[in-house]
Amino acid sequence: MGSRLMHLALGKTLADRLDIKDRDGLIIGSILPDALPAKVKQERNSHFITIFDDGKYKWFDSLAFYEKYADEVLNDAVYLGYYFHLISDNIFRQIFYIDMGLITRRGEKSLFEEFYNDYNLLNPQITAGFGLKKDIVVPERLRETRLYKDYGFEPENLINDLYADMDMHIEGTLRHFSMDIVRGFVDKSAELCIKELEAILNGRGHVYDKYEMAIENHYSDKK
Repeated sequence: MGSRLMHLALGKTLADRLDIKDRDGLIIGSILPDALPAKVKQERNSHFITIFDDGKYKWFDSLAFYEKYADEVLNDAVYLGYYFHLISDNIFRQIFYIDMGLITRRGEKSLFEEFYNDYNLLNPQITAGFGLKKDIVVPERLRETRLYKDYGFEPENLINDLYADMDMHIEGTLRHFSMDIVRGFVDKSAELCIKELEAILNGRGHVYDKYEMAIENHYSDKK
């Protein structure tokens, strides 16, 4: 849900705050769910999108990802960054639909067009505000990971898109987003991700559940 640059900004923020050794791994993992060609995204479901309670709720099932790759999440920064991405997608939807009061427009094509336009307008501010640079590294070992083999990501294409976003400068008026909202998303996501990491490393279980994170599915009244 968040833009490519927002996820990159979050990955960089988490790498800084955690002072993680494998910085490149965490950052590439934090953008990897978006590194599939559009034609196969729905089929491969790299965002672990799940509908539950007879179609009433929808969320990015980060807990299913954790269950599938728990050992790797605890030991490999690529998987940890990926896990953080899925958690943050749920937070973004809460901010967008609940905090910003847009839930009555969920599913509207025009709403998606409006916020993608806002993404483009904000790209230079996000790039400057978070100190983003064209220095994303794809670790050589990525293609040997189970995650890569399961989904067949194309990170180089995504990185090219991110670099194009960094160079983008267009004129227009923001409809919904602002840099304050972007910073709020990054800070709220980073806070929860760090709490979650501390909990799972210490064997305390998860600090969230699907009912806290899910949003009503806009197709639920059609089922």
